[in-house]
Amino acid sequence: MTHTQGRWRRLRRSLLVGAIVWALAPTLHAQNTPVVAGGPHDLSNGSAVRNTNATIAGQTCIFCHTPHGGSNSIPLWNRTAPTGGAYQLYTSSTTDVTTTANLVAASVSGACLSCHDGTIAVDVLADVNGLAFGPSVAFTRQGTAKATYSNGTGGASNVMSGGLPFLGSDLRNDHPVAIVYETARAATAAEFVTQVVNGPRITVGAVNPVPIFGSSAATATVECASCHNPHNNSLGNFLRKANTGSAICLSCHVK
Repeated sequence: MTHTQGRWRRLRRSLLVGAIVWALAPTLHAQNTPVVAGGPHDLSNGSAVRNTNATIAGQTCIFCHTPHGGSNSIPLWNRTAPTGGAYQLYTSSTTDVTTTANLVAASVSGACLSCHDGTIAVDVLADVNGLAFGPSVAFTRQGTAKATYSNGTGGASNVMSGGLPFLGSDLRNDHPVAIVYETARAATAAEFVTQVVNGPRITVGAVNPVPIFGSSAATATVECASCHNPHNNSLGNFLRKANTGSAICLSCHVK
């Protein structure tokens, strides 16, 4: 093989690799995007589920938020709160803090569970375009879905039924939420990192601290959103920071 032939072969190989990377880029972006649009939480024409309802017309934010007629307890929330009556909660012989199913349902984590506990259909919205939303929304699976949805149209057929995000109502094998962090820290101070209050923000951890939610360090609670950022999936699983060396766990726990 001549020098010229070898150079062209290397060039063709480089172009082929580049073409493969370019072809995979939309998929990679859809799985690990720093914004909602095009990611697993985009239920309009995004990567998880495609809706065919003309009223929604490709809106992305509407499945969680609405500019008018939303809930006040969670900023402009556009979904019905779960009842939480069937929740089974984490328990341990060494835990120093507990909560109740009703508190979980009414907490910041209740907003997440309004989809992820599988009891409320993904098309149950409070308001669309300033009006109470009644029509069903047709969903079909598209691409590599992050959750399993029925291929039915509207109502309970669109309840989340499987896949990684499906928690169900049995939360005994999940980290407890809606628990007051200070209650646990005060009981065994040597085992927990002290909270930091910076204006309205309360965080825990020295490097890339995670948030806890409340009006004071004495009452702030650990929630789903302490570890997960629903608006940023750049690290996968909507993690707030990389868990290398159990970094997320060590934000709170001294081990």
